[in-house]
Amino acid sequence: MKKSVRATLLGLLSFSVMLSSIGCGSQTSTSGNTANSNASKQIVIARNADSADLDPVNAKDNNDIWMENLFAEGLVQSSADGKKTEPALAKSWDVSADKLTYTFHIRDGLKFSDGTPVTGEDWIYSLKRARDTKSSQWAFALEDVKDVTAPDNTTVVITLKDPSAAILSDLSMFNASVMPKAYCEKAGDDGISQKPIGTGPYMISVWKKGEYILFKKNPNYWQKGKPLTDEIKVTVVPDDNSRIMQLEGGQIDVATNVPYDQMKTIGSSGKLQAVNLPSTEVHYITINTTKKNLNNGKVRQALEYATDKDALVKTILFGNGTKAISFLSSEDPHFDNNLPDAHAYNVDKAKDLLKEAGLPNGFEVSLVVPAGNSSAQQTATMLKEQWAKIGVTVNISQLENAAVSSQYKSLQYDIQLHVWTNDITDTTEWVDYACIYENDKNSFTGWKNDQIEAWAKQAKIELDENKRMALYKNIQEAFQNDAPLIPLYAVPYTVAMSKNITGFVQTPLGNYRFQDLARK
Repeated sequence: MKKSVRATLLGLLSFSVMLSSIGCGSQTSTSGNTANSNASKQIVIARNADSADLDPVNAKDNNDIWMENLFAEGLVQSSADGKKTEPALAKSWDVSADKLTYTFHIRDGLKFSDGTPVTGEDWIYSLKRARDTKSSQWAFALEDVKDVTAPDNTTVVITLKDPSAAILSDLSMFNASVMPKAYCEKAGDDGISQKPIGTGPYMISVWKKGEYILFKKNPNYWQKGKPLTDEIKVTVVPDDNSRIMQLEGGQIDVATNVPYDQMKTIGSSGKLQAVNLPSTEVHYITINTTKKNLNNGKVRQALEYATDKDALVKTILFGNGTKAISFLSSEDPHFDNNLPDAHAYNVDKAKDLLKEAGLPNGFEVSLVVPAGNSSAQQTATMLKEQWAKIGVTVNISQLENAAVSSQYKSLQYDIQLHVWTNDITDTTEWVDYACIYENDKNSFTGWKNDQIEAWAKQAKIELDENKRMALYKNIQEAFQNDAPLIPLYAVPYTVAMSKNITGFVQTPLGNYRFQDLARK
């Protein structure tokens, strides 16, 4: 979410998609190590919406965030399976006995894509900017950082205010990427947002807003022989059916965000490969708790009781996902496997709660969905039918993605449909964003719960894993009771591509790893 909150969030493996075509619900993985002789000049990938801000610090939604790994890197990164943190531009690190000082040893000879060397000053500037930029949605991830120093160009020292269980995971986040201080200070936030410079495998060559971003191979990339493809063109095709038609017609090589109802057909066609990639993606009904009626917890519970999630999964996902109960992904390390389905589908219970809330005849709500998003439109239509059974009238309208996002972030909506995907391996990111009010009004719900917020802050600094698990269990139970979000279902990333495309890697955290992407 994020992200398009993504927010913004199912399996344990990252996939390098190779030769075989697969039907929905099945998965395949083979090596992505393609010989340099197979490198492609250009691969075209179509998605449903454009990016808005590619500054790693000020990136907003998944359409921004998932592009970051193409051109930006940090000290560490999440592993391919999304479960642990591993070296990136830092080849190793040491931790002091009191857990307050982290000393990172940087790879030799690093350069930015413009050819300038990466210096200690660049690290200090980048990490402090990520921590201190008030306009950033993600500054909270580094709020535990007390100071950043660099004794030399290959050593970065980070000191913390307090021990943090999540700091390494937080440093793997996109906003902690290194950028050249001199360039950034000259370009300013607006300049960085449109043409950031990093150390990643690609660099931005052309960005034609609303149409495409052209990424070219970084000639100074530190991994020898990588990337394999000279150019990656990421086009914008908002309409789901149009993306598939372009793929079938050979105009594009890869289509992302494939509608669930088309996965099986594409996978069995013999011409293309359709792949369900493991993810941390959970879909929600996001509720503006500042609005009349929706500011009542009993009303929000009633809406969840009136939501037949099993029917949504069956009708919309076509076997490509599972019902969600917790607001956390089942892939979160602190997911509560014993959390009860407290608001399971029960129309009578929903009606009783509305009566208790003084709304025996129901009420009206507006639901805005992105134009061209068939899954969102299907979900909205089913919710309208389901909630009508308890007297709640849902008025559905469609707007362009940018307008939907604007309403959401200004709290000018009643109910919207959103997605969250984790960006780091630790539970703290989504919990902090959804439960600590100063972090964008708890994911733009306007909801506040002081006890949950206290638990979230404690869980971030608690080093005892058993105690952390207990805190996150409490949070999930209390969050479920307040229902500022109604979790609907967890799904994989749905991708379709030509059979000659190899090395397409997207980790469960959404990160694109295209160093080995090529056309055979």
